[in-house]
Amino acid sequence: MSFTIGGISEPPLSMKETGFTEVALRTAAKVFAAAGLLALLFWLGWVMIDVEHMNSGFTLP
Repeated sequence: MSFTIGGISEPPLSMKETGFTEVALRTAAKVFAAAGLLALLFWLGWVMIDVEHMNSGFTLP
């Protein structure tokens, strides 16, 4: 629902103007979060499927 004040249309209160910096930072945060999650999954997979040291017990690299 938009409001008209003196012939000027106002945007709804739920819509907020976002600047380029905010959009870029949010996108970068999502990319870094996804990369961190993938790195964690890769590292856990590397530790769990360490065939070379499988018989010597569980040790962190």
